[in-house]
Amino acid sequence: MGEVVFVGNDLMFSSQVLGAGAKLGLKVQLATSAADAVAKVSDECRLVLVDLTLPGLDLPTVVAAARERAPTARIIAFGPHVDERLLAAAEAAGAHLVLSRGQFHREYAQLMAAVVK
Repeated sequence: MGEVVFVGNDLMFSSQVLGAGAKLGLKVQLATSAADAVAKVSDECRLVLVDLTLPGLDLPTVVAAARERAPTARIIAFGPHVDERLLAAAEAAGAHLVLSRGQFHREYAQLMAAVVK
């Protein structure tokens, strides 16, 4: 079973991600801080989903931990489309894919399905 780490604190949306993961046979772990994410990323991790609006998020630390512990995992970050600086910072930190919140909400199930193949 593949693992997904969802880094964020939006409880309503995280329940949707959990449901999508369950349908795909993925174990989804929720992390509400960078430290929590670092602790949950393992070599079984195939996908790290990061909400860039998480207060106090240290994205470079999350990316570094994911690359070290799960080098084949995809890192996908998402945030408000109006915050171009935040999205650019996620690209600079090494996220494989950076999406606006709207794009992510429309595509998260397909993005998760892609790691199952």
